[in-house]
Amino acid sequence: MKKRILFLSALLIAVTCGAMAQSQTGYVKTRGRIVNGKVVAGQGLTGATVHVKGRASVLVKNSNGSFSFPVTTKQFVIESVNKKGYQLVDADAAPKTYVHSPAPIYLVMETPSQLMEDKLAAERKLRRTLTKRLQQREDELASLKEQNRITQEQYNATMQQLYDQQESNEALVREMADYYSRIDYDQIDEFNARVSEFILAGDLAKADSLLRSKGDIDERIRKLNEHHDANVQARETLEKSEQAEQFSREDLAQDCFSFFRRFALDNEPDSALCYIEKRAALDSTNCQWQADAGSYLQKRGMTRQASQYYDMALKAARKMAADHPELYEPLLAKTLNNIALLYTETADVAAAEPLFQESLALFKRLSSTDESTYSPYVASTLNNMAVLYSGNIDNASRVEQLLQETLNIYMSQDNVETYSPVVASIWNNLALLYDETGRYEDSEQTYLKALDLYGKLDQNTHAYDADYAATLNNLSALYFKDGTRLYDSHELLVEALDIYRRLAADDAQHYSPLLAVALNNLSVQEFAMNDKEQGEQAFMESLDIYRAMVKDSPRSYLPILAKGLYDQAIRYYQNDDMEKSEALFQESLDAYRTLGSLNGNTYLPEVAKLLRNLATVCDKRQQWDKAGKMYEEELSINQTLASSFPGEYTSHVARAYGNLSNHAILIKDFDKAIEYARKGLALDESRLFIQANLAAALLFKGEQEPAMAIYRKYKKELRDTFLDDFRQFEALGIIPQEAQQAVKTIKQFINQ
Repeated sequence: MKKRILFLSALLIAVTCGAMAQSQTGYVKTRGRIVNGKVVAGQGLTGATVHVKGRASVLVKNSNGSFSFPVTTKQFVIESVNKKGYQLVDADAAPKTYVHSPAPIYLVMETPSQLMEDKLAAERKLRRTLTKRLQQREDELASLKEQNRITQEQYNATMQQLYDQQESNEALVREMADYYSRIDYDQIDEFNARVSEFILAGDLAKADSLLRSKGDIDERIRKLNEHHDANVQARETLEKSEQAEQFSREDLAQDCFSFFRRFALDNEPDSALCYIEKRAALDSTNCQWQADAGSYLQKRGMTRQASQYYDMALKAARKMAADHPELYEPLLAKTLNNIALLYTETADVAAAEPLFQESLALFKRLSSTDESTYSPYVASTLNNMAVLYSGNIDNASRVEQLLQETLNIYMSQDNVETYSPVVASIWNNLALLYDETGRYEDSEQTYLKALDLYGKLDQNTHAYDADYAATLNNLSALYFKDGTRLYDSHELLVEALDIYRRLAADDAQHYSPLLAVALNNLSVQEFAMNDKEQGEQAFMESLDIYRAMVKDSPRSYLPILAKGLYDQAIRYYQNDDMEKSEALFQESLDAYRTLGSLNGNTYLPEVAKLLRNLATVCDKRQQWDKAGKMYEEELSINQTLASSFPGEYTSHVARAYGNLSNHAILIKDFDKAIEYARKGLALDESRLFIQANLAAALLFKGEQEPAMAIYRKYKKELRDTFLDDFRQFEALGIIPQEAQQAVKTIKQFINQ
């Protein structure tokens, strides 16, 4: 039964900047939003406390959330911002080094439930846009094919590329949803607010038009470069000119990034890549821009190019930390952690491990002088390292140590309630680890603690329903494995299933896969509890969900659907329901054929297996012609595989000849049966069932002596096979009249 592991998200990179002033003002507020096309300003938060390093804390008393404090140095550090029931929208806003500026500092906070609601709302909008754009592209391609403007091969190749792009967008959707759910529209200009609104609403053409209203971006870059050249020649105005240059650079970078998001959401990865690389090229010393380009290239599978950007990002962060360690060592530690996380996604332990180790050492050193600020970063890095080492049972003790150390740090925080979701997820992961290493009692108790905490978190919001359901599923799997607690296992799974049904009703694209997995698990339980009717019903419902999901993401879900159809077809076969078995075998075969068109020869072995099983069912239903064609195709596929992979499929070819031999007997073509049997045995003598086919074919043709020799030789090994074959042949009326006495004699001989 499938389990789900919950892990922490990555830390974000942030670069600080600003200017000097006599005093610093700021606001603690909620996020400004766009509602019905208009910016709705955020609300000031009273009662918040702003902790500035080296001075007394500032309590926000004004109703508009404003605060101020005197400063005597150019730079200062805001260590934390606290208000009960709220958290910072930008996790990197504190701790953070700021530079004095006459402009106020905006510290944006929201309740955890509001943050989750905003993110889920953004995800729904983005997924709807992706689904809509995919359907438009599919319709466009279908129209071009119908008009013969593209060939079938071009259509297949383009569709495959389109589905590949669609399936790789899940991480992009999460990242973009997180980005848009954290934008404070009070702090961005009208132009960028409108661009963000259009992209989030799926009005990509409007976003494109608005972005292009500033002019051709390449021409603007050219002018920027000309501006830069002019600065070099005009030293007397260099400082003022460079300020204008930097403004243009950042403005261009913002527009490049908006173009990137616009094309990424429109499933145009080449254009998206073009703009994210244009942005990176604007400043090779900006570690954020380099890291973003590397991340996108990695998601597209372009690992070598991605690593080049990662190297530049890390180089920039190292230089900043070397020049001003007191300011930028935290940035270097975060950059190391983030790049290591990206390597973790590809399971590249060798690349990720030293980066995590360096990041951890930096955070630990920073924590030794400022524990309240940096110990959570130590904990997050430890947890990320646990993710890196998970999946290998040999690392179990190492992973447990890392998770326990992470848990201890979070539990020791003064504001421990802030980390409750993280603590619950770590308990879930520890319970999974205990399960995998046979510590079932520890696993059960730890799952129960996670469930209790998720239940408390969900008292006033349903933000953690999915995590709660996943933990229910995992504990259900533990009880099911025990074998003596099937009722408890079933009860937990039904509760998880109810949650997934409710979540899928609101967001089918995201939660339907989890609902399908839960239904599959339920069917396994029902069959184990001898409720075949309910088991079949749950399994068929899960298949229906996969059928629906296949339409949008065939490469992701078609393999799962094909395997599920096959498994249920086997159940029907074992219950002697040949009609239903044939229907599901055929649907599974069709699914594997479709996968073959998308993946070349990858699924040929599965196609051959389905042909063999379907032909067997057809023989049982006396659909002789259909069965024969399928056996012949099975043989052809196995011969192709044997020529491509010498030595691996020879035995499969032999078995296919044996199947054809048996089929030939059923249609009374004894000469062909003998021919096929001898070809099969020439390839693999260990396939003894072929000996039984050869003996029967020889006997029915009248060649009693060579047939009798086989019956004598394999009397012990094939006794039951010989007798079962005779019973089948007699029932079908296959045994010739002249061979019936010989069959009677051989049966007496075998039974002696």
